[in-house]
Amino acid sequence: MAANHKQPVGADPAIEYGSVLGRQKICIVTGGASGLGRAIACALAQQGAAVAIGDLQHDAGALLVDEIESSGGTAVYWPLDVTDSPTVANFIEQTMDRFGRIDCAVNNAGIEGARNSLGDYGEREWLRVIDVNLTGVFYCMKHEIAAMRQTGSGSIVNIGSTASLRGTPSMGAYSAAKHGIIGLTKTAALEYAGENIRVNALCPGSFRTPMSERLNNGDFTAVENRTPMQRVASAMEIATTVVWLCLGDSTFITGAAIPVDGGKLAGSPQ
Repeated sequence: MAANHKQPVGADPAIEYGSVLGRQKICIVTGGASGLGRAIACALAQQGAAVAIGDLQHDAGALLVDEIESSGGTAVYWPLDVTDSPTVANFIEQTMDRFGRIDCAVNNAGIEGARNSLGDYGEREWLRVIDVNLTGVFYCMKHEIAAMRQTGSGSIVNIGSTASLRGTPSMGAYSAAKHGIIGLTKTAALEYAGENIRVNALCPGSFRTPMSERLNNGDFTAVENRTPMQRVASAMEIATTVVWLCLGDSTFITGAAIPVDGGKLAGSPQ
């Protein structure tokens, strides 16, 4: 007797890079004008996706669009403040008007915030970090999910951190926000799995961006010594995992918090 294999809800899981059933995939990247977001936008475009970049760095966003399009890709930039829900809704609406749907969304926008012990942490600074790094992800997911439900499928990747999975001294607000992203990710994954909307979190270790350069004062020696692979990653090494979650054969993965950290969370190197 032939096996009766239940077919997944929504889109065919056999997804080719850059397309769904032969169509170009449409991907959002928040905080996409610089750092990791920029690497993610470039990596998605290189694999054939059309990329909608949202950021507050207008000049950098426009330059990135020019770079992607001069290489034969498709990209647009619109200003985006993730702490303002109407602005997020407008960004999603612009993307839907331009491309007709949203297949993938990478919620990358974030700030490191001040560094201080909790007893001395400024209350306004706490609220600012939580507003950008956690509430901003909530606003984005809320409007992205509504758009994806219209087309019956989608993949959301929330950018966490190794600070999502352990405490980080002197960065309490950042760590709390990044822990919160894991809770949002797992909850949304459960709520929308039956509608073929996958939600995962990526938890990078140390890699080279302007933010990490600031955090480490340009000296990664101590970080490298704490990492089993004895080095930090490039932004593109992190971005390739995001591409796989958006465009690759990751169609049965949802609700995961995936470390990309050179073995740091596995334990201390001997």
